[in-house]
Amino acid sequence: MNSLKSLFILAGSIVVLLLGIAAFNYQIDPQCYYGCKEIDPNRATLNTYYQVAQRILAFPKTEVVILGSSRGENTPPLWIEEKTGLKTLNLSASGAELGTKLAFLTIAKENTQLKKVIWLADYFELISENADAKIKNTPALRKYLEGVVVDGEFRQKLHDIQGLIDHNTLEASIYFLNNKDKTKLTQGAGSDIDYRFCESSEFKGKETTESLKKEVDLLYQSYTSAVIKPLQNKKAWNNFANELASVAQKGVDVYVVITPYHPEFLRRLKAEHKDIYENHLKWIENIQGLASQGIKVLNYFDGISHTDESPTYWNDGVHFTCRSSMLMLEDLVKSWNQRSETK
Repeated sequence: MNSLKSLFILAGSIVVLLLGIAAFNYQIDPQCYYGCKEIDPNRATLNTYYQVAQRILAFPKTEVVILGSSRGENTPPLWIEEKTGLKTLNLSASGAELGTKLAFLTIAKENTQLKKVIWLADYFELISENADAKIKNTPALRKYLEGVVVDGEFRQKLHDIQGLIDHNTLEASIYFLNNKDKTKLTQGAGSDIDYRFCESSEFKGKETTESLKKEVDLLYQSYTSAVIKPLQNKKAWNNFANELASVAQKGVDVYVVITPYHPEFLRRLKAEHKDIYENHLKWIENIQGLASQGIKVLNYFDGISHTDESPTYWNDGVHFTCRSSMLMLEDLVKSWNQRSETK
């Protein structure tokens, strides 16, 4: 009898503990998964996707937005702003898929003085594998996932409940309480980059030749085994093409930039995975066809001029440095200045 009583006490204690954790996580809500029904620029959060939406509202005079995944995070928005005089936000976010980028674009259209869009294109963004889970988990952003399959309401609620007692959520809540000062809004990814240093002869990147070689191989294995291996989704392509065409038709200049891989990555892809390489060529051909709809296409798939394979220009097999990013967009930025001078 004592054993049964002890068991009930233990079970009750566990239930109380879990309810306590759930209540604590719900109250703190570090990732903005529960209380954030709308986008509030003044709310502190660790949710990087929600932060992107916040900064759009916080900078309503924005004229240029950069949309990319982690590969766009080394593009300094303040560099573009200095060169052109156009207020710029970098809305790039690690892991951003198609739905994520389209959601940010929609919010920007509704809340800024949008004139130009730089879309840093990734092959994987049209592979709807994860259906933008990070945005699906954020109520304030979920409604912007047009064209993306969203789980049923009951399934979503079960997922939310599970998240309330998740160890990572508890850890995030504790971290959030101690680091609220680190959630201040900036002009987005790359805002903290010293772009003048990126342009200087002293800039050598963060990797060594040997460490870069290892990073290239690591990303190559990861990407070819999973990230870029699946075929692209036709529905995703239609959503992509139709939305960008719609934006262009409304007088916004849309630039789709086809981003490169590290030269060694590309050589191996062409030699060892011809099917994936050929799929990339078809993807590029399709993107270039968007020119007929008023979209400008810049193709850097085969590399960026005036760059090499060194750490000065690459962090790994797919992520280029700020120096490379600026060289890639240099002519585009110059063309904006030329246009404004002739008006």
